[in-house]
Amino acid sequence: MLKPCTIVLGMAQNCDQAEGDLIGADRGALVCARQQRRMVMAIGDFDSVNAEEMTMIRQYADQVEVLPVMKDETDALSALHWAKEQGYQPIILTGGLGGRQDHQLANLLLVMYQEVPIILREKNNELSCLEPGRHVFKANAARFISFFAIEPAVITLEGFLYPLDHYFMDRGDTIGISNEIVDQEAVVTLDQGRILVVRCNDAKLNS
Repeated sequence: MLKPCTIVLGMAQNCDQAEGDLIGADRGALVCARQQRRMVMAIGDFDSVNAEEMTMIRQYADQVEVLPVMKDETDALSALHWAKEQGYQPIILTGGLGGRQDHQLANLLLVMYQEVPIILREKNNELSCLEPGRHVFKANAARFISFFAIEPAVITLEGFLYPLDHYFMDRGDTIGISNEIVDQEAVVTLDQGRILVVRCNDAKLNS
């Protein structure tokens, strides 16, 4: 049976968006420990925590892996590799938006180009990727839902304020921005291509 996990990254304020087992990535492990949340793994170079904080992390982690500061991949990617090896699906990332733009972009690329389902989840935003097929979305607090082509796609939207019928969506096309679900559930059908989905419940972000 597939089991979800949440990788808590350094920009997380708390673990409130977590689902399944917790993995603390670098300073994200300290966030979990301060909330007294048990982690199956704490991984990172931990160059941003002091000795007292590291002791707290070890207290709340089943396993700890300390990585070298000089390395070829981010702490988030190392945590993701470990989660994939354990067979977790989907893998949720929280604390990956805000802060440095390069880190934010790197986390977005993880969502778009990994071979396992990755969800980037924050208080007001959730980003995920859709593969070809039929996908059902239910109305919730996330009022706005947007669709962007990761690669050229043919998309049909049913049950949305702005429906589409076998629309060819190329990269850079913004027709899918700021849509809304108008029925109890809505259906996205992808005949080809891959789509980035962004759900947002902050009306101030509506353009």
